[in-house]
Amino acid sequence: MSNHISHILLIGCGEMGVEYAKVLKEMKQPFYPYTRSDKTAARFKEQTGYAASSGEFAAFLANHSQQKAIVAVPVHQLKSTAMLLLKSGVKELLLEKPGASSLKELNEIAFAAANFHARVYIGYNRRFYESVQKLQSMVTEENPIRSIHFDFTEMSKKIEGSAISGELKTIWLLANSSHVIDLAFFLAGRPKSIKGFVSGHLAWHPDGAIFTGAGETDQNILFSYHANWMAPGRWGIEVRTVDSTYILQPLEKLYSMKHGSFLKKEVPIAYQYDETLKPGLYRQVESFLTDKSNLVSLEEQCRNVKEIYLYLLNKK
Repeated sequence: MSNHISHILLIGCGEMGVEYAKVLKEMKQPFYPYTRSDKTAARFKEQTGYAASSGEFAAFLANHSQQKAIVAVPVHQLKSTAMLLLKSGVKELLLEKPGASSLKELNEIAFAAANFHARVYIGYNRRFYESVQKLQSMVTEENPIRSIHFDFTEMSKKIEGSAISGELKTIWLLANSSHVIDLAFFLAGRPKSIKGFVSGHLAWHPDGAIFTGAGETDQNILFSYHANWMAPGRWGIEVRTVDSTYILQPLEKLYSMKHGSFLKKEVPIAYQYDETLKPGLYRQVESFLTDKSNLVSLEEQCRNVKEIYLYLLNKK
């Protein structure tokens, strides 16, 4: 990708910041990286070859006035970082998922964005997986989706013993599971009717441990979902058409099953970026820098949290 004349801001130089830097380097897109920590800046330089600014954020913004920014900071810092960028004059902002830690914070960002005449998008890179793009090419008017099932089971034992903050763990469905939930409804349409059930709880996630439900989307596609955080499992999506069942499990790969056979065959994919860069990230950034197609807008995310994610937790 080329012809991006002006620099963009890359805020956050941790693990995701490094992945964004790799993509921007591949695109030959100039950028200004920033992190609060000198230690993180040094590690970022070792991993990417780029020197990142560190220190006071306000001072950095005073010296780097740009129209576009990508924000890859921890979830609890997304809202405050977004607000400072909007106030500094950034007009197009890509926030790492889920955009903020609550619907209240998302609404506050949306209010500020409207006041500053800016557009904000949320980074759900799985929408841009090359496996997903391949699936979309195989689902046609002649072979449409008839039903879809998705599983957002999490690796609860690993999460429980991790260094992830307790605050973030309590919103894990929004902060992490929303990746696969968003992708399922991206493929099949928004739910227009849904009935869900929640049971159990975990020490780190009191709002539930087992989630099941079903409904119909605005594309008249029936859907079902299941997740059991008390049991082993992994994310997955099954898309059923008249001709085939397509399986994304893991989401980076696509398999198909035909009538008369239980054999799952891997669908060949001519990978361009997903085997050398973080899957989906190149196409996501490309969309942010050009036509914005398939990105989750902030307005859509506010609606998703209210109508989908909180509903799955029986909090609506």
